[in-house]
Amino acid sequence: MASGDPNCGLCVAQSNRCWSSLPEIQGHSEDGCPYCANMLEGLLYLIPDLETKHGTDAQFRFKDGRTMHVYADPNGSLGYPSPHKPVDLEYRWFTVDTPPPSSLAYDTSSAATLSHATAWLTNCLTTHKLCNPPSPSPSAPPPLPTRILDVGPPDAPSIRLVLPPPSLSAPYIALSHSWGGTHPLTTTTVNLDAHLTSIPLSSLPPTFLHAVLLTRRLSLRHLWIDSLCILQDSPADWASEASRMAAVYRNSHLTLSATSSSSPLAGIYTPAPGGAVHIAADPPEDAETLDILFPAAAKLREELRLELRFKIVHPGLARWDVPDKEGEDSPLLTRAWAYQERLLAPRVLHFGRWEAWWECQQGLACECQGMGWGVREGKHMGTYMGAAQGEVEMPPKVSHYAALHVGGKGDKGRGKLLERWGEMVEEYTRRRLTYSADRLPAFGGVAGEMGEALGMRYLAGQWEGTLPEALMWEREEGTVGARLVWGEERPAPSWSWASVDDAVRFVIPLEGLPAWAKTKVVVEVGEVKVVPVTEDERGRVVVGESYMMVTAPMVRAAVCFEPDPHADPYVPWMEVKEGAAGKVKGPPKGRLGRASFAIKVGKVEPLMAVMDTRLCDDEGEWLWKGDGEIFCIKMMVSSETFHWLVVRKLEGEGHVYERIGLVSHPSADWKMKKGVDFSRKTIKLV
Repeated sequence: MASGDPNCGLCVAQSNRCWSSLPEIQGHSEDGCPYCANMLEGLLYLIPDLETKHGTDAQFRFKDGRTMHVYADPNGSLGYPSPHKPVDLEYRWFTVDTPPPSSLAYDTSSAATLSHATAWLTNCLTTHKLCNPPSPSPSAPPPLPTRILDVGPPDAPSIRLVLPPPSLSAPYIALSHSWGGTHPLTTTTVNLDAHLTSIPLSSLPPTFLHAVLLTRRLSLRHLWIDSLCILQDSPADWASEASRMAAVYRNSHLTLSATSSSSPLAGIYTPAPGGAVHIAADPPEDAETLDILFPAAAKLREELRLELRFKIVHPGLARWDVPDKEGEDSPLLTRAWAYQERLLAPRVLHFGRWEAWWECQQGLACECQGMGWGVREGKHMGTYMGAAQGEVEMPPKVSHYAALHVGGKGDKGRGKLLERWGEMVEEYTRRRLTYSADRLPAFGGVAGEMGEALGMRYLAGQWEGTLPEALMWEREEGTVGARLVWGEERPAPSWSWASVDDAVRFVIPLEGLPAWAKTKVVVEVGEVKVVPVTEDERGRVVVGESYMMVTAPMVRAAVCFEPDPHADPYVPWMEVKEGAAGKVKGPPKGRLGRASFAIKVGKVEPLMAVMDTRLCDDEGEWLWKGDGEIFCIKMMVSSETFHWLVVRKLEGEGHVYERIGLVSHPSADWKMKKGVDFSRKTIKLV
């Protein structure tokens, strides 16, 4: 509807989609403008500390007739730069005789949210063929997990852990949540018998309690929560149950995702007090006189209403999104374990900061209707590449299902599956783990699902049929941050992308390069041995005993770094060994990018390299002193780019080496350079 005093700064700003300010709105509100009065009350209701956070001259930017951004005062009334991010709000004007523009509850514990969830679930179960594939016994649900919680009747004061017989089948709900560095209520070998008898609701942290009550509200009896259904003080039980975790989520009737919760203490629900407000302005002090002189304005003031609400920010689910950027609103999406739980579960009900949203193998929806197939927002969509369909935007879970089941057989299907695997590795490694040792187990379920489709041998994160291309991975700069430092035990063999606790990307596509790339493979991969810690071949491995034999041209090299590039006089590339000995600091935090390290071969100008781990700490103090013999292994040439692994010889181990980095550069044809000792050798990579 029109908002229209031409002399009012707020009204003009809204109409022209430009700027206004807090003093301007305050002034026109005092002059009797009903739009300014409503807006001022709404702003102070949603952001009561508006002046404290954003200053007495806070600025407002109006866009597209319904969105506004609140910015900090640029004129210095705070006396310091505001640490608070701009606030995004949505507004709608309406009158008392028209319904409010939105029915969103902004409270995910509300009956309205439960109604949406029930409708989504019912629709999926009754109409989605992809989510409900036919089976020999369509009416029989899959077997229950090893241990499961019986939540009891709706008014029961307690729940209990049960050990169902293998023959027992029943629909159950699984919980996906973040431990958040806390130690919630757990089941151990000490309290197992007590939990088999009773677990009082009063002992449950909020997230678990909410999951129990939701299960009851959905008229189901069984619930799976990792910390209560796996013995947390038994490494053997944890390893055994971790190997079954993929089946737990894949066979669930529904997975509840505490998406906006950072720990079990935060709860599934995150009610947003004042998430939305309908405002009717209070009359000014001289209202009686104004009403006589300006009856039309008086009538407008009585009937005008404003709906003002925080703008719902939908999570970024596309391939290249960095989850950490949205960690404040959706902390669970930043967690590595939750990534595979979400992908494997046929149906996921997310509880976000402002609303609930739904993912299944055939759809995507949210309460505000801002997510879905027909919504071209883009950030929550994935991409599926099909030869017949072309490039198609799909929700991520739908895209994942399509890659597994629509790609076809033979080389075409294999290429599609490997492309999807590469995407998943890149997405997964952008997410955080509390323990680096979980790098492989937290992806084991996805690996099992992919292995069934590929039919290849799984090798600590790599597929045998993709070697040596799969060895061409590098740590991706500027995402999670190189957390694994020199000297720390890697969670996988150095030749696997899983060996670095950081985001990675594949330099060579796993499905292969096109013919025009003129790829020439130089390396020969021989025996590959992977020794799992347990019977789970997709779980943790014994790093020192897992190896790969490779035969390739090798050249002696040195790792160099660039001292302060802004120093005067400028110091060129320096060897790490020389810098560490001379107490020249390495690149500090914030300057650990691609250009910080290089590889020098002979007298040739050093070429940029990406190192697998951090070689110095945040202050530039060296963690590695440059010791050991460094070599480069020539792997392949593609598109006139030469690809080399950077390796370090292990002392006293014969021809045993570890990978420490990667060089991919058009000028890295070191064989053609004078003074370069070049020979072909067979070595063991561990």
